[in-house]
Amino acid sequence: MPDRPGDVYSRLDEIDDPTLRSIADVLELRGRHPRQVEIREAYLGLLGDLGGQQVLDLGCGTGVVARELARRVGPSGRVVGVDPTPTFVEVADELRRDAGFTNLRFEVGDGRGLRLPSADFDTVLAVTVLSHLPDRERVLRELRRVARFRGHVLIVDGDYAANQLAHPDRTLTDRIVAAWLETTVDDPYLCRRLVPMVRAAGLEVVEVRGHVHAEAGQVDEASSYIWQWSLFAARQALSAGAISDAEAEAWLDKLGELNVTGQLFGSVNYVSVLARRP
Repeated sequence: MPDRPGDVYSRLDEIDDPTLRSIADVLELRGRHPRQVEIREAYLGLLGDLGGQQVLDLGCGTGVVARELARRVGPSGRVVGVDPTPTFVEVADELRRDAGFTNLRFEVGDGRGLRLPSADFDTVLAVTVLSHLPDRERVLRELRRVARFRGHVLIVDGDYAANQLAHPDRTLTDRIVAAWLETTVDDPYLCRRLVPMVRAAGLEVVEVRGHVHAEAGQVDEASSYIWQWSLFAARQALSAGAISDAEAEAWLDKLGELNVTGQLFGSVNYVSVLARRP
């Protein structure tokens, strides 16, 4: 049997429930950030009016995108969120009930073999999913299968190899980011091959857009995606043995100083590819 991938999001079945719920909290924190809201508005805007549509959100996580889709399709539409992690589906359903959506449901499922009828959805999405999956070509074919004739397929992912973080110790920062990539993203270069990959799955590419989440100056550490990502990257580097406790402490202390003095800078690039099933 081949080794399991390094990407933590491909190994969530190995992680205990409290840790999964902490990851769920970070997913919700990211989703609430104003820059992420703007990015979500931009890529969902490519889909036009979704009123009354049947929509699938694959790899829905805690349902950040799915809840917005449910708002957009309205009471005559339907949204199905699918994720392989039962804890995420449980959290997503709790948040759905809290928000009062009755046109949205979540289920546990594997994107490589969806338990859904063919040609059943007007629109299907996979948001920050494919870069974490070794079998992404197979998943794309499944997305095409469940989309209706001329239905839209929207793929959004991070160009994580281009992540930027300002820090005076570039050597240590590069080691931390490299360890984070190794343990968290199966293919950090995916976006650079995404268009031909989508076409190879039998889809027509309609439009490609780029989006940037950038934070600069002084941020609220509790709600900043860049700050929380930095903490996560340091923890991943420690767990991988790429840095020592002393190096992690010194790196984070300096990052904190940069924030206090209004010199923090970080950015993450995203690419959205809107396609259509011919």
